Amino acid sequence: MSECKSHWNLSLNHIRSITFNIQSDSIQQCERIAMIEQILDASPNLSSLVIAWRDFQHCSQKYLNLKHLHLLLNGRFKNPKHYFDIHRLNELVPHLYTLETSDSVMMLNEKLIEFILNISHQFDQLVYLVLNKKCLNRSSSKKKLEFTDKLIAASHDQIFHGYNMHFQFYGYDELRIWF
Repeated sequence: MSECKSHWNLSLNHIRSITFNIQSDSIQQCERIAMIEQILDASPNLSSLVIAWRDFQHCSQKYLNLKHLHLLLNGRFKNPKHYFDIHRLNELVPHLYTLETSDSVMMLNEKLIEFILNISHQFDQLVYLVLNKKCLNRSSSKKKLEFTDKLIAASHDQIFHGYNMHFQFYGYDELRIWF
């Protein structure tokens, strides 16, 4: 059994943005998480992070300074709850302004609508949400229109953080939402 303890004396006060795009096979998960936590803990001014959810979900601290998060997901599921746990994400980064997801396809269905509404209610300060960033999946125009109509109906008369929700498809199935 390998032990994943490491002790670094890091001070990364100058870093504002970090991208962790670690191939899952190259480093054991416990080593990746230990390395990520050390770097995040040593970066008190970090406000923007790109990271795989499979690693970030295991971090043990709250990152109150993070405002912009891009989650690298993996897979294609009809139920977006399989991608990441909204409540766990809120425990880790409760003050998000921007949330983006990529490396996955969140299918345009009722479960995604519910997921979007849950995200908007969970994160009071969220102003911008991007799902399926740079997605190569292409739904039909009819499917996008049906999804749009259902999202409008589900969010009808609901105000998010004092504002109406605005959204648009960009490219294939990339969905951008402003709150």
